[in-house]
Amino acid sequence: MRRFFSVLRVCVTLLCVCTGLHAEDIDKNNRSITYADYMKAVTETLPDLTRNRLQVQRAENSLDGAYSAGDVRVTAEGSWSNSDSYSSQYTGSGAEDVTEYSLSAGIAKKFTSTGTTLEAGIGHDTIRADSYGTRYYPSIYLKFSQSILKNSFGLIDRYAVNDAAMKLEIEKIKQAESDKTTLNYYSKLYFTWIENSGRLELLRDSISYAEIIESDTEKKYKAGLAGIDDLYNARAVVNQYRINYQKLLSTKESIEAEIRIIIGDGFVPVRSDFDAMYDEARESAYGSVPFSRTQGAEVYRLTKNNLVYTLDVGRNRLLPELDIVGQYTRKSQDDEFSGFTALDESDYYIGFSASYPLFNTEAESSLKGAEIAIEEINAEYKISENAYNGSLEKLVIEKDGLKRMIELSESRIKLLDARYNTVYKKYRQGNMSLQQVIDALQDITNEKTVLFQYKSSLIQGYLDYTDLTRPVSGSSQ
Repeated sequence: MRRFFSVLRVCVTLLCVCTGLHAEDIDKNNRSITYADYMKAVTETLPDLTRNRLQVQRAENSLDGAYSAGDVRVTAEGSWSNSDSYSSQYTGSGAEDVTEYSLSAGIAKKFTSTGTTLEAGIGHDTIRADSYGTRYYPSIYLKFSQSILKNSFGLIDRYAVNDAAMKLEIEKIKQAESDKTTLNYYSKLYFTWIENSGRLELLRDSISYAEIIESDTEKKYKAGLAGIDDLYNARAVVNQYRINYQKLLSTKESIEAEIRIIIGDGFVPVRSDFDAMYDEARESAYGSVPFSRTQGAEVYRLTKNNLVYTLDVGRNRLLPELDIVGQYTRKSQDDEFSGFTALDESDYYIGFSASYPLFNTEAESSLKGAEIAIEEINAEYKISENAYNGSLEKLVIEKDGLKRMIELSESRIKLLDARYNTVYKKYRQGNMSLQQVIDALQDITNEKTVLFQYKSSLIQGYLDYTDLTRPVSGSSQ
């Protein structure tokens, strides 16, 4: 009998080797891809990440456009007029024909840091009258406009740039958050890929053992030592394992089809990466990271700062518009066109302009909208903080539970292995039913599958924890 079990162990070993060779034959044309290379390929090719980057580029473009208020502008004016002058009507000379040409050109710039607009340029007027002929009036000028109440010292002018800069920072954090969510999915998909591959190996081993039991039962049946029901049961077990194998194979192929879109065909994952990530997840300590230090909280913080700033600007919009304006002109008068060489006269002008819409409905509505938006973002922050704390606590509890279940599962597998060897030995001796052998084999297979799933769940939870508590770039936990 001892010799028989030695032969049986050799047969099982050979079958497992053959199964392994079959698996290698399936993957012989495939190349191994490590987790690092896989994530690099995902990062470089995934269109979701490209879309997220484009959102940041859109915000950068908006910031560039916001500086347009401070662009240097070229100005130009021209006019022609013809009229009858009655300045000499009391002398009896009657009306005379007067024609005037006016041209000016300059450059203007608004300094958004102060709300000041400056313009400098040259002008030239030509007046032709019957009484005195043609006279020329060349000039140069400098004029300014300064906001005092509404848009005092460029508060509203600077808003466009500051608002766009704040929104750019928000988009950068949002990009990091969106990238994190997307990459988290593909990270877990890689390890699920390995999990399914490992479970298929377990099923292949179980099929090999079940086939040995089937073969042995068939021999006993032919020798009259077992009933037909035992043979049917043995064959049914083999078929059930094959069905389970096919189901799991379909799941694995579905995962590979999704991965194939990103990295192409002909790759298999590296099992050692699963083991390494499992060791890292098992040894890691899930610290209690406050929500305020995460990327998610940073989005809310920057958004609230932007809304508070918008509220301050909105209050300024309620004020009346009051601008101080002035102009200094240096000019001359010549009977002949002589250019701008002898400008010997000066003109000065200073004044103000004011306006205020009755009821100021638009500004009032915008201000109220900003106040509501701040209340909303405060509520959203609290909702997200509560959800974060709940998720973090759940991950910590799950990790502790999984570690304990893994320890118990590993211990149970050792016991089930010993039980199977004992039951199968007694079955060979005719002291145990075939059903007990089948049950023992199924228990081992199920427990090994469960252990693989526990380890995979621990990895998945670790990846979720890492992404959930990811700090703002540049800070540390």
